[in-house]
Amino acid sequence: MLVRGWKLTPLFFYTAVVVCLFIVTRNEALSLSVSLALLASGLLSWGLIEYGLHRFVFHYDARSELGRKIVYAAHLSHHENPDSSDQIFASLLISAPVAAAYVLLAWFTTGSWRAVAYLFTGLVAGYFYYEWLHFRSHHGRAKLRLFRYLKKYHLLHHYQTPGLRFGVSSPLFDIIFGTFRPVRSRPSALRQKLR
Repeated sequence: MLVRGWKLTPLFFYTAVVVCLFIVTRNEALSLSVSLALLASGLLSWGLIEYGLHRFVFHYDARSELGRKIVYAAHLSHHENPDSSDQIFASLLISAPVAAAYVLLAWFTTGSWRAVAYLFTGLVAGYFYYEWLHFRSHHGRAKLRLFRYLKKYHLLHHYQTPGLRFGVSSPLFDIIFGTFRPVRSRPSALRQKLR
C-alpha cells in the first residue's frame, strides 16, 4: 500500500500486533512504574538493534558473492544513491524476523505477555521514529534544531564516514561503542542536502 510514496504496510502490521497484544493481555495488570520502565526499555532496545543491524549486518564485509549481493540489496545500495528511495519503511521481509525474535526473547526473559506488550510497544515506537527520521533525513527539511543535528549526523555517515555514525535516531550507541564523531562544520557535499 502506497500513500504519497510511503509504503505503510509495516505501520499497519505492527500497530495491529501491538493492539492484539494489549487485547490478549487485558486481564494482566502491571504497575504504572513497571509499565513505563518496560516502554522505556523497549525504546532503548530499539536503539541498540538499530545500531547493531546498521553496523554489523548492513555494513558487513561479506566474502562470498552471494553475501555481497545480499548486503548490497539490503543496505549498501542505499549508500550508493541515498536519496533514491521514496519508501519510509523497510519491508516486512526484513523487519518481521527481527520483530519475531524480539517478541520471543522478551517472553523468555519476562515470562509475561503483558510485559512483552509494553516492551514491543516501545520497540515499535522506536522503529517508527527511526523510519520517519531516516526518511526525513533524505527527503525533507528539518525545522527543529535536534532534527537538523540528527539529519546532519546521518548524512555525514553517508558522505564522509560510512564506517562511523551508525545511529540514525540517536548517537547514544555510537558514543557507547566508540563510533561517535561530533558534528562540526558543514562539508561542501552536504550544504545542498541540509537546506
